[in-house]
Amino acid sequence: MDKNFHLDIVTPNGNFSLERVNYLRAPSTDGLFGILARHIPSIIAIDTGIIKITVNGKDEFYATSGGYADIKKESVSLVLETAENANEIDIKRSEEAIKRATKHLSNPKEDLDRAKKAIERAKVRISVAKTLASSFNKRLQ
Repeated sequence: MDKNFHLDIVTPNGNFSLERVNYLRAPSTDGLFGILARHIPSIIAIDTGIIKITVNGKDEFYATSGGYADIKKESVSLVLETAENANEIDIKRSEEAIKRATKHLSNPKEDLDRAKKAIERAKVRISVAKTLASSFNKRLQ
């Protein structure tokens, strides 16, 4: 019995696939969920948060702002609004986004919900980038 599965990630900016995925963890609207090979088929709504993908024993981290997972026994498709690899996240840019959105919170004429969501997305990006840095430092020790 194969202990791996195929993963497709689909976003408005492009698609990519990963073979031989050992494990996937993602944030659902009801909390974190994990997937191993031969998972029961289901569709799960994905919330803003960190996606962890283990391929050949190595962890990869992505920030997402939501979407859904289409799970089948042999494969998983993540259809996401965004999927930003930890290696590509600019922490300084995310910190600046938090500052800009925080300014909007003090103005009642602004879209407060939009500002709160922007802050949440930026915090997730920073967390993903720091998770990668922490993981890398542990390997060096």
